[in-house]
Amino acid sequence: MSAPSPPPLEVAAVLAALREHDVKYVLVGGFAARLHGAVRVTSDVDVCPAWDRDNLTRLASALRSLGATEKGTGIAPDAGLIYSMEITNWRTTAGDVDVLLGIPDKSRYEKAQYRQLHEQALAVQVGADTIEVAPLTAIIRSKEIADRPKDREALPELYQLADRGRQRPR
Repeated sequence: MSAPSPPPLEVAAVLAALREHDVKYVLVGGFAARLHGAVRVTSDVDVCPAWDRDNLTRLASALRSLGATEKGTGIAPDAGLIYSMEITNWRTTAGDVDVLLGIPDKSRYEKAQYRQLHEQALAVQVGADTIEVAPLTAIIRSKEIADRPKDREALPELYQLADRGRQRPR
């Protein structure tokens, strides 16, 4: 028996909840890749928040406002739970949200965490929100290291986008 399908992804609702709770984060993953020009559809929102208790408390509140429960356990979001894990996966009324301590960087043993991603992030307007988006190079690296079938399928398009970006005059 398979897990129930997530609700349709409502990115605007997820971003609004993060904004309303003043969560500091950088957008990573498939939706971040779309903001870099990828056309591949994604089924969740991946965020790398500032990893301090106050911010994670605000994040847990934002997730609760979306009716979140941890996928697989049904546990409600709590700052302590998020803080104790490198990755948490949440099912919300606005689709799935994954929370990551960081994304792989340079080796499988290092992660680019919020501070590093924040320093390199691009500010992108999405509806009413200006959000920080991880650089394309970081997204590519994380997909190379994750090496799941869906990540391998996404890489050719991301490589093309990166090559086009390098060819643009500065």
